[in-house]
Amino acid sequence: MLGGIFIKANDPKFLARWYEDNLGIGFGTGIYFSFKWRDLKNSDDIGYTAFSFFPDKTEYFNPSTSESMLNLRVADLETTRALLTKNGIVVDAKVESHEYGRFGWAIDCDGRKVELWEPIDKGFDDYHKPMELLGNVTGLGGVFLKSKNAKLSAEWYSKNFGMDFTSSYCNLEWRDLYHKENICNTVFSFFPQDTNYFGKSTKDFMLNFRVKNLDELLKELRSSEVEVDEKVESYDYGKFGWIYDPEGNRIELWEPF
Repeated sequence: MLGGIFIKANDPKFLARWYEDNLGIGFGTGIYFSFKWRDLKNSDDIGYTAFSFFPDKTEYFNPSTSESMLNLRVADLETTRALLTKNGIVVDAKVESHEYGRFGWAIDCDGRKVELWEPIDKGFDDYHKPMELLGNVTGLGGVFLKSKNAKLSAEWYSKNFGMDFTSSYCNLEWRDLYHKENICNTVFSFFPQDTNYFGKSTKDFMLNFRVKNLDELLKELRSSEVEVDEKVESYDYGKFGWIYDPEGNRIELWEPF
């Protein structure tokens, strides 16, 4: 499962406020939010996926020059680090421990820095508290990354992290925090660098948020002068719309069926 997606921003605090005001993602006074979900096999266990902004000049992404960084949840950090090292992957010698887990870092085949997290989810103070989702967004629906070679990247993550990719995407399943009988999913996918799917965005990432009442949300966003694509697409697995945040990041909004 994805442990987090971190993205660079010109003004992290302003952008966090925009996401709260327009999409109801409760950043509060910070630049960090946690999507919470239940484990697919043990529905009593709650997990976290972080969504956070970092300043453009942050050193946290170094040595990568990417505008995004992934956090991957791993069962055993030392075993994962040893496997990556054996496979010839650049692994940071540093390991950090906190009350909510242990962290390491590696570099993927595109030169993007990846944070490895062996979580202790119950170490978070808000473990038994509801998510601060205040609007139509209900969860993280997808993380899409540009790659020099989407097929190679999918194979790399499959080999090194055991992710089950179908073509260039991996379907990560989890249970709804409030309705544990409902199985949901987050899509992790790679796109070629010249893809048109990211619209006019020049960034190397795009996020998808699961939403309820897409048509109503798009109407509200237009009234708030948010840039909204005219196009809305429907499939047997849901309805999709697209918007842009103030820094030009394209966002996909998905109302699952």
